[in-house]
Amino acid sequence: MSVNEFKQQLFDAVLELLWRQWSQLGISGQISTDGTSYVLDPEVLLIFSTRFGRYDQRLYDLILDWLRLNGSAINIQRLKTLAGNCRFKDLPSLGYLAAQMQLADGNRWKKPATDFLPAPVETPVPMFLSPGNGRTNFIRRQDELAAQYGFLRDAYVPSGKVTPYPVDDVPALLLRTRGLFGVSARAETILILLDKGICRIQDIADRTGFAWKSIQDVLTEMIAAGFVAARSGEKRGKYYLLKAPEKVKALLNIENCRFPDWKNLFDALGILWETVSNPRLAALSEATFRSELERVFEESVGNALLCAKFKELQCPDAESLRTLPELLRRI
Repeated sequence: MSVNEFKQQLFDAVLELLWRQWSQLGISGQISTDGTSYVLDPEVLLIFSTRFGRYDQRLYDLILDWLRLNGSAINIQRLKTLAGNCRFKDLPSLGYLAAQMQLADGNRWKKPATDFLPAPVETPVPMFLSPGNGRTNFIRRQDELAAQYGFLRDAYVPSGKVTPYPVDDVPALLLRTRGLFGVSARAETILILLDKGICRIQDIADRTGFAWKSIQDVLTEMIAAGFVAARSGEKRGKYYLLKAPEKVKALLNIENCRFPDWKNLFDALGILWETVSNPRLAALSEATFRSELERVFEESVGNALLCAKFKELQCPDAESLRTLPELLRRI
């Protein structure tokens, strides 16, 4: 398989994954999940989409439509923290989305809109790209807000083609849980305990992006209320578990809770895309391409995929990365 063939397959698979996930959260689009049902992570999905979504203006603007309708369920502080930790992101693009939300939703989005405002640029660049590294240049009416963030694009016009996030589906379970327990660390803590069964404070903090103290406070409150138990570990401190997980599942109307580490998956996909979309790589030999895959697998991608813990994405070596585009269609 040539570099360009793999690049196109990876691009198509990642874009389909984004459409599938956002469709599961309420935007208009065709989806096919092959029966899998994972809990999605809206903040991580949004951060990754601020960059990869620039390859598809329709998807990008539908995401903004979705935020205007469902943005109250987004945890702004967690979004900011993860934006600093995620590998593949576009902070000016995220700032533009936040600024649009500030216009529509008041001051709740003011902090990220301000924090992600880049230094003024003399020549804004087109916001929307092609996978061949080209840029779209035809602008009918410049979006002045986008220009503040260094982008050229047509003025954003809401489409009205989104719905509230579905209240009966597993992919939106984190958003639903926030509706029940509040937009705080509590929702993520409950879902991770449901998924993992037993874990430490640091495990939850690493997965969610919340501070260790925030997770400790949540668990302390849940222990006092009789919902969580603590067990002492021999070497690594206390472990925590829900006392009656089946009752929590019944409350949430779910049978299982599969909440993988989406940040690690999107980090892996971002690193891989940065590698294969480098124009220099296309002119090199098949052997050099294989060598580059081995390098990024050993340095970062292999470990990130392993830590993401998707049973459908088994890539034990660099050569198996060639099957990743097809494997992505299973989640």
